Amino acid sequence: MTQPSAALSSKREKVRWEGPAAMLGGSLWLLFYGASALAGRELGEGPRDVNDSGLLLLGAAAFCGAVLALGTSLTGLRARLQGRARRLGLAGGVMAALALATAALNTLWLTGLVGRARFVGGLAALGVLCVCTGAVLLGLATRREQVLPRWGATLLVVTGPLTVLLIATSGLRFGSLPGYVLDDLPFAIAGLLWITAGTAMRSRGEK
Repeated sequence: MTQPSAALSSKREKVRWEGPAAMLGGSLWLLFYGASALAGRELGEGPRDVNDSGLLLLGAAAFCGAVLALGTSLTGLRARLQGRARRLGLAGGVMAALALATAALNTLWLTGLVGRARFVGGLAALGVLCVCTGAVLLGLATRREQVLPRWGATLLVVTGPLTVLLIATSGLRFGSLPGYVLDDLPFAIAGLLWITAGTAMRSRGEK
């Protein structure tokens, strides 16, 4: 009876929900970019509102879903530490909780249950910043404690500041490419990085 029980316990230990959550979040950011680019081609340059196009509404919903999924993934990484790297883990957990809160509030505004449907850019920016900061903190923690493959933990550490840098430089124009192609491109790149990091999170780590 002992061996089957141990095998079942080991099987449960391998089930990691933070990896699928990271992959889902990355995929939703890719969807956000695609919807935003298509809406830009449809509506042209200039200020846009989620009520102007179904594509914009879809993109905003995908954005909120991505931050929710990535915040959930970071929460899972915090739980995987199991009390180790307490300061980094606690700080990363706080960032994950803030990301979840901002995405939940933005989703509430987006539904139109509280006034006119809208996507609050300030909340979105705060959510992204929390996700990026949490990725750095928990990437450092998981790298130190070796609960992720080294390359996966390092990727998390790099993804945070790289995403912020790409967003900061997204206003630059290259050749004849229209703005709607470049403006949200950082989220597509970050989405691919999160999908890759999600594969590492599904591993049991180095120990």
